[in-house]
Amino acid sequence: MIVNNTKNFTRILLDLSTVAFSFIAATNLRILGLETTETTDFILNEQLFKVIGIVVIIKFICLSLTGVYKKFWRYTKVEDLIQLGQALVISSLIISLPRFIAGISPAKHDLLAISFGIIIIDFFLSLCALASIRLLRFYLKEQNNIKERLKTLSQSSKATLVIGAGEGGIQVIEAIKSHPELGLEIKAILDDDKKKHGMNIIGSISVKGAIEDVKYWVDELAIEQIIIAVPSFTFKEKKRISLLCNETGVDVRIVPSVDQLAGGQVDIREIRKLSMEDLLGREEINLDTPEILDFLKDKKVLVTGAGGSIGRELCKQLMSHGNIAKLCLLGKGENSIFESKQDLERLKSSLNKEIELSTKICDICNQTRMEHIISEFKPDIIYHAAAHKHVYLMEQNPCEAFENNVLGSNKLMQLASKYKVKNFVLISTDKAVNPTSIMGKTKRLAEKLLLTNAKQNQETKFTAVRFGNVLGSRGSVITVWQKQIEDGKSITVTDPKAIRYFMTIPEASQLVIQAASKAHSGEIMVLDMGEPINIYELAKQFIKLSGFSEADVDIEFTGMRPGEKMYEELLTSEEFIDSKLTDKIFKARIEEIGEEELKQQIDKLKLAASSNDNQSVINLLSSPIYQSQN
Repeated sequence: MIVNNTKNFTRILLDLSTVAFSFIAATNLRILGLETTETTDFILNEQLFKVIGIVVIIKFICLSLTGVYKKFWRYTKVEDLIQLGQALVISSLIISLPRFIAGISPAKHDLLAISFGIIIIDFFLSLCALASIRLLRFYLKEQNNIKERLKTLSQSSKATLVIGAGEGGIQVIEAIKSHPELGLEIKAILDDDKKKHGMNIIGSISVKGAIEDVKYWVDELAIEQIIIAVPSFTFKEKKRISLLCNETGVDVRIVPSVDQLAGGQVDIREIRKLSMEDLLGREEINLDTPEILDFLKDKKVLVTGAGGSIGRELCKQLMSHGNIAKLCLLGKGENSIFESKQDLERLKSSLNKEIELSTKICDICNQTRMEHIISEFKPDIIYHAAAHKHVYLMEQNPCEAFENNVLGSNKLMQLASKYKVKNFVLISTDKAVNPTSIMGKTKRLAEKLLLTNAKQNQETKFTAVRFGNVLGSRGSVITVWQKQIEDGKSITVTDPKAIRYFMTIPEASQLVIQAASKAHSGEIMVLDMGEPINIYELAKQFIKLSGFSEADVDIEFTGMRPGEKMYEELLTSEEFIDSKLTDKIFKARIEEIGEEELKQQIDKLKLAASSNDNQSVINLLSSPIYQSQN
């Protein structure tokens, strides 16, 4: 070890002095345990001072070679103390070697005839002393940091309740205590483990009771913020806890799940606000199965609408699971595609995967440009997520809805057949079931065209995947409510009895990938959307989630707008479940389609749309051919 600066020299000098005094103390403690004789007096008065220099040198060499002096004391961790112990064990073994090899006895008064008792006592004294010095430096540094942070503290402490007395909760409390500038004061902890009730976890912070009593303790302790620190809990349990905490009406934060934490350690920066996904989401789907991995392996995948919420998440899931070779992001909006590309580049870097990313800006209705892209990229799989989805806007723009959702999709299917794409997956919607809106009718028509393409072209597997509303997607009710609250307005709800299905963006994307890997050509897959949710009750939950009470934010009922339904459906009466692929994916039984009649109606719609005859498009889309026969 080369002493390269004054500070390091001081540390080494302090260590050497410490081990010297530890050896002297060990020798004297050993002497006290023996009867005072000439022999022991000799060891204490003469041999001690002969060997102490050698002992100190051996320990210094061992400490240096094991890298102890490459560490900063103010950042001392458990692993540093273990390294310190290893160095002292090695040095003690070296000091003991003469006794082991030659059987030297202390009575012979040889230079290295050191008692085993002295060596053992010296080891523990040295370890305790050296570790204490380092921990004291660490403690003083932490206290100094806390004092510095307190200087910047300009707000009163916020009474905080921690949910979870396990490792996650302890880490959160320790992080908060070391960051007083956050202005958080831990009042108590709640945990369902009855053995922990009444126990103090850190200092005087006690476990008050069960999590189900969170409302009582929020009122009792005047809690202003709750932190849910149960990263290892199941999704179902975390959802239960999230709902209980959200009902209190105070600000709720949550620690991410274990697999989302860096190194399994809780960082105060990773604690985020509770979201609607925490309240309504379900267990994630396992995409790392042999069937799905084989389906995606070395595939070139093109995703249309890759700048949208579903398209972007599809790309993330495709990149995260399996081992695709190339991924093409296609969309009409340059800004959204740019943002998607940036997100995926960061994800690619974190995953350390060699996936070729490309971007294409194109309207799917531009058949010439789309043909160039497909012929050049030669995708194995196309996920078609591009569509006009806004119900109310499409009621006002029926021609555009038809040309984009129907003609654009059909042209893309035809190109998939022409260039022998192996799999074509249409992202559909529950609004295509008994459709009352222009958007729903165009998506229903796109489904029917997919079925005819499947019959006519056997080399490409055509599949549609149908699901309901997606939480957090652009234009979803959640994003509308967020904007309304930010602007200080009332939250708008169509009707207090309106029912909707909701799914998180990741779950929807995962199920789409899973369904596509299992389905056969010419099938419509229906995703299990879980329990239908009353939109009025959802609004009340959202108000609390936003940190307000129902008295603070009004809920305004607007009435049903054109194209909207009171109750959404996933299947028509004819499409009763034909079979179940997984717990969350079903195959709809499809009625027969009159292909010639469908073609004639498409031609009429094309003519009307090209003339911008909105009323004719509306009338033609209302034809029974596009509806289920109830």
